[in-house]
Amino acid sequence: MDLMRKADEIICQDDFEEMMVVAEAAILLGVKTGRIHAMIEVGVLPSRFATRPEIAQLLTTGRVKGVPGSGIRLVPRFAVNMAQNRSGRGWRKGRPRKS
Repeated sequence: MDLMRKADEIICQDDFEEMMVVAEAAILLGVKTGRIHAMIEVGVLPSRFATRPEIAQLLTTGRVKGVPGSGIRLVPRFAVNMAQNRSGRGWRKGRPRKS
């Protein structure tokens, strides 16, 4: 819980330019947007909702095509970079299980 509070404080201080939309984070991580939302719900990725001026800027720059009713979630770039370095599921190919 304490770790998530610190992450939330960092997110509030983050610049808008250092934030990524969920779709951009999904492309970088090589997963679908639903998986990014699941990672946010579990607490692996910190996120926050975009404010109205940020939504307007996202629309004018073409980073999003529209605004869903639930809002637009922004993920910090540092969290996506940390998630890229996470270990994958299962056993790595080519690595023997027994020595």
